[in-house]
Amino acid sequence: MRLLPRTISSVGVALATLPLALGALATPGLTPQAIAAQGQTALASPQPLPTAQINGVVWDQTIVGNVVYVVGEFNQARPAGSPDKQNESPRSNAMAYDITTGEMLDWAPQLNAAANAIEASPDGSTLYIGGKFTSVNGQPASRLAAVDTAGQYKPLNGGTPGGAVSPNGTVRDLELSPDGSTLYMAGLFTQVNDLERLRAAALDLKTQQVTSFAPRVDDESEVRTITVAADGSAIAIGGSFKTVEGSSDAYGMAILEKDGALRHTNLAKDIRNAGSMSGIMSMKSDSKGLYGTAYSMEGFFEGMFRADWNTGDINLMADCHGDSYDVLPTNDVIYVSSHTHDCSNIGGVPDRAQEGVYYHAIAFSSDATGTVGTNTANGYADFAGHPAPTQYNEFLPGFANGEYTASKQATWTVEGNDDYLIYGGEFVAVNGISQQGLVRFSLKGDKKEDKKEDKKGDEKEDKKGDKNEGKKPEEEKGKNDDKNDWGDPEDDWNDEEDQHGWDERNGDHDGWNNNQHGWWW
Repeated sequence: MRLLPRTISSVGVALATLPLALGALATPGLTPQAIAAQGQTALASPQPLPTAQINGVVWDQTIVGNVVYVVGEFNQARPAGSPDKQNESPRSNAMAYDITTGEMLDWAPQLNAAANAIEASPDGSTLYIGGKFTSVNGQPASRLAAVDTAGQYKPLNGGTPGGAVSPNGTVRDLELSPDGSTLYMAGLFTQVNDLERLRAAALDLKTQQVTSFAPRVDDESEVRTITVAADGSAIAIGGSFKTVEGSSDAYGMAILEKDGALRHTNLAKDIRNAGSMSGIMSMKSDSKGLYGTAYSMEGFFEGMFRADWNTGDINLMADCHGDSYDVLPTNDVIYVSSHTHDCSNIGGVPDRAQEGVYYHAIAFSSDATGTVGTNTANGYADFAGHPAPTQYNEFLPGFANGEYTASKQATWTVEGNDDYLIYGGEFVAVNGISQQGLVRFSLKGDKKEDKKEDKKGDEKEDKKGDKNEGKKPEEEKGKNDDKNDWGDPEDDWNDEEDQHGWDERNGDHDGWNNNQHGWWW
């Protein structure tokens, strides 16, 4: 994404921009970027596998065994290969499919409004869901609920009839502690039941009581994402807030102690994304550190990073222009959901935004292989010298943007297991093959179904040319010229009482969708 022109300091030495090879969209004469430890890193195949589809947008997914549980905003699901409005089965913002076959399953709890997040208990028997909904299967359940693997509602009430745990505002994200005993939540709420909880809270799952975890997020901006350190020693939050406990050490993101107190670190020293036009979209954790993705319309960071939990120091940075939405770290590869258009600062894909080319699924090495080069693009901040990964050109599947949201994006979420990588969002095709909202990729090389789809996809590409990335959305065209045209997203997005957005659709795209206000650009 382009930013408003600004003065940028430049330090360090620029990395060489390497030629582009776009997987199934490869251009003759161009060669792939060299991969560190060639032959030792197994990337996901860029060829899509047939997967069940939805008619709206997917916000989150979780995997239990061979089952993928999906939540978002949709009211129908259909088999792979089925055109829109054909062979549909009713699904009320939640559905499931078999990750090994892509076939839709019967799991179908009925949520009366959007669901933004889903987490599974360690034994896989319970699914925790957060969102904007106020009922599940016709029973009252305000913004937080539990269901079983049959889709039956399981009240979270601490054994008190009618005492269901109820945040007073939208829940954006959920995260379980490593031992599965505590459910952390983040969003727009200011209370959980009668307890003050400023946009982040925690629930003891044994007692089903709200815990003492109570970070003081000082302004009215939302907490968009929450995660827990692999050892359970700390919690991190991200969003558009500017302070926690009055400290700007928590600008857009913060590391917290187990009681919610701010851990003063360098986390927000270099990456300062907050306010009405920038923020942190997602955070994840593994034994290597704290991962985050960011967007910006005000001149700071876009891309993916990893930080040290204790110091907050950035130890890996994919300084790629174009908003990044979600991240999945694996042993050797980090996968990102985004609309990246330029990774040349780390020796990756060059900027092709003027051609309308965006990369909605992109992969990086999990270890640093160089450093970020000096930024030369007008309107972007400079992060020269930070440790940088390799961006892998071998995994760049092409997605066609959807139109369910006003932002006209493609992927919003990425998850996976040892065998499959899965993306969700609002896309309508992958590598020229019609596929809406959900898709699988193999992490074990080509399979028979891959090859079948490969042939079909290749034939389409030969006849139709490169349409996978689509043309630049109309929203994108004007955005590069004048970022301020979008107005103030907080007017429509962060005001819980008067919120008209993705979570509160009126059938005719009222409010946020029509006004094109909001975060994701």
